[in-house]
Amino acid sequence: MIDPSTTVLEARQVTKTYPGDVQAVAGVDLTLQRGQLLALAGTSGCGKTTMLKLINRLEETSGGSILYEGADIATLDAVQLRRSMGWVMQGDGLFPHYTVAENVAIVPRLLGWDAAVIDARVREMLDLVRLDTHEFADRYPDALSGGQRQRVGFARALAGKPDLLLMDEPFGALDPITRDGLQQDFMALQARLGFSALMVTHDMAEALIMADTVAVMRAGLIVQQGTPAQLLHSPADDYVADLLETPRRQMRRIAELEA
Repeated sequence: MIDPSTTVLEARQVTKTYPGDVQAVAGVDLTLQRGQLLALAGTSGCGKTTMLKLINRLEETSGGSILYEGADIATLDAVQLRRSMGWVMQGDGLFPHYTVAENVAIVPRLLGWDAAVIDARVREMLDLVRLDTHEFADRYPDALSGGQRQRVGFARALAGKPDLLLMDEPFGALDPITRDGLQQDFMALQARLGFSALMVTHDMAEALIMADTVAVMRAGLIVQQGTPAQLLHSPADDYVADLLETPRRQMRRIAELEA
């Protein structure tokens, strides 16, 4: 059984400064509990994706610390750290010269799993993301639709049995119907497998619908963190209120049409 009181990821006063004294992250505190989805939301350039890259050490912090499963990531081997986390990006990031099965098998192969175990895991993951193994395993990414490619991206990210999935605008390139279906499937998959997830999104409606907790960033800082209900009922400032206005306006318009 998943213990939601267990902390999987913790950021303590994390900063990132680039040459020219450009501060992308300016003292971020975050906590992600096991089995939950935390959404990092905000406008472009607020530091969301930089924060994601700091967590798996694609970028190194300038200050503060990040703990993963209780260990300071600065003390861990960066390559092994990345292999212990899943990564899903906008546009799927599949290797075009690998088949679907080969893409999904990448991390298990790097982890040194037995070939038979890898084959079984690939079949299992394709089944979980609702892609028939016989139909899709030997296809190449250019023969898939956008939604199918993103499903393969999720299968690949989860194939190594990570405790944490990092997602950078994973649904942003999809059409609305495909996007909604994949969001619903993802939430069902998380509930079934119990992994934790940190998702970057500029879409506040997506954050409200999917996340257990939403952290709103502006200029490298988290200006409010709470449940979707807490943000909707008590936005911290005009910036948060403005971000919430788009989904509010959409809901009002739909209500008017249904009246």
